[in-house]
Amino acid sequence: GLSPLVPLSNGSPAYENHYRQLDPGNTGKISAGDAAQFLKKSGLSDNTLGKIWDLADSERKGYLDKRGFFIALRLVASAQGGNDISLNNLNQNLAAPKFKDTNSPLLSASMTTLDSQWAIRPDEKGKFEGIFESLSPVNGLLSGDKVRPVLVNSKLPLDVLGRIWDLSDVDKDGHLDKEEFTVAMHLVYRAMEKEPVPTSLPASLIPPAKRKKSAVTLPGAVAVLPALSGLTSGPAPVIETLRSTPPLSSTAPLSTSAVNLSPKHSFKSSSQPVVNWVVPMADRERYDDIFKKTDTDGDGLVTGSEVIEIFMQSTLSQTMLAQIWGLADTKQVGKLTREQFSLAMYLIQQKVAKGIDPPSTLTPEMIPPSERTDGTSSTGSAELTGIKELDDLSQEIAQLQREKFILDQEIREKEEAIRQQNSDVQDMQNDLDRESSSLQDLESQKQDAQERLEEMDQQRSKLEGMLNDVKQKCQEETQMISSLQSQIRSQETDLRSQEDELSRTKADLSRLQEEEAQLEQSLLSGRVQLDSIIKSLKTTQEEISQARSKLSLIQDSQKEMTKTIEEYNSALSDINGGNFSNLPDLSGGFAEKENGGFRSVVRR
Repeated sequence: GLSPLVPLSNGSPAYENHYRQLDPGNTGKISAGDAAQFLKKSGLSDNTLGKIWDLADSERKGYLDKRGFFIALRLVASAQGGNDISLNNLNQNLAAPKFKDTNSPLLSASMTTLDSQWAIRPDEKGKFEGIFESLSPVNGLLSGDKVRPVLVNSKLPLDVLGRIWDLSDVDKDGHLDKEEFTVAMHLVYRAMEKEPVPTSLPASLIPPAKRKKSAVTLPGAVAVLPALSGLTSGPAPVIETLRSTPPLSSTAPLSTSAVNLSPKHSFKSSSQPVVNWVVPMADRERYDDIFKKTDTDGDGLVTGSEVIEIFMQSTLSQTMLAQIWGLADTKQVGKLTREQFSLAMYLIQQKVAKGIDPPSTLTPEMIPPSERTDGTSSTGSAELTGIKELDDLSQEIAQLQREKFILDQEIREKEEAIRQQNSDVQDMQNDLDRESSSLQDLESQKQDAQERLEEMDQQRSKLEGMLNDVKQKCQEETQMISSLQSQIRSQETDLRSQEDELSRTKADLSRLQEEEAQLEQSLLSGRVQLDSIIKSLKTTQEEISQARSKLSLIQDSQKEMTKTIEEYNSALSDINGGNFSNLPDLSGGFAEKENGGFRSVVRR
């Protein structure tokens, strides 16, 4: 299932704001036209927007509910982020989608620039224009007869070539000019490379000279009917040949001269004949009411964009609706009258209620009454002459012509069915041949697979034995791991205690380092004091040495003085004895000694 609305919006208020902008009344529905015009502001290509519409309106309701609108916004955001268009991308983390204001002058200018770009490469354009000139165009145009051989030569299916012609004949004039022929050849080459032919011509492929700047289309929504109506339309001879079932406009109208046998002054029946039309009278009134409500401008015509929502409510495929549109739009003008709209609704109802497919061309009973001639009227009333035999004959002729017309239609349809069946038979034969070859290949592959299977069984037995060994080793390893884990836990406990001890040791070391620093500081201070003491000691020693030297001199002087005193004492004794003859002359020596000896001591 898809995600709920909250994951789809990714919690972004932008999703809710965009929804309220398009559904202010909270009806739970956003019309295809409103959704198409809004999504166009994303700047994505029509082809991308067509894929987004198909995924958002997966049930083909012809409108978007809130969930479908959120899915469309999510896919737009995914595409703007460079992702593929897929519901698988809805769960990605995406930014909010970006939408531009199409009324902005700047945007209009940029859109004009984009429109001027053509997807046809220059080398392709030159090659295709050369082919165009080689086909001898008349007044710059090629008819279907001249283009047909080139298209058929591609070996593409006729219905594919018919779609390519419809897409390329942009102006629907039954001829291709140089640019339209270039588009046709481009589509042919793409189809030959297995690329699907688009249901409507992308804006990038529309020739610049034929682009309508005001058109806002969205494949799968607004543009589905007008863009696809060409699948069963067109006066172009190439389409009539490729389809083998020409549209109504290519069938020669029944001659009225064979029916009108009345003389010059003939009279018509006084009573108005009742027209036999396939659309029941009761349904006509209902369809007329719907038509009046849809024809908002009151011009008696409705366009594809006006009826798209009504048609899409049928849940029929786009291709089927396009075919019904092509049948109802008998004049191929891209619009439906009241009767044509009723016919389209009748054909849709037949398909939805009874499963009856619309015919390849309209039968006489289906042609809207206002568009019938006497030869195509289903009333069987030719002009009356008043002569019973002639009247009977003319009515019989008219009946025969109608039967001939129906038989011709049936013959063409059966011939086409036979051709299709022959083609189907050939395809089935080819498929059978391919299947037979494939079967043989499968048998060979089966044998090889059987042999490989036996080898794989042997390998399986070996692997199982190896697996048992591995399991046993795994158990041993598990036990060893448990033991190691126990050791690790024990070691972790020891490690934590060691870490605690280390922390304490680090604290002690830090304290010792601080004490060491203090001691070093004290030692440095002591060394300074020691140097000062040593200097003082040296000075003291020198002074002591000098003092010792002086002391020695003093001692010597003392000795001499003692000796002199002794001599004086001896002399005094002699004097006292009265003997002066032996008195030595001491004055001179003493004075000398006194003057010399003491002076020297003093000098020192």
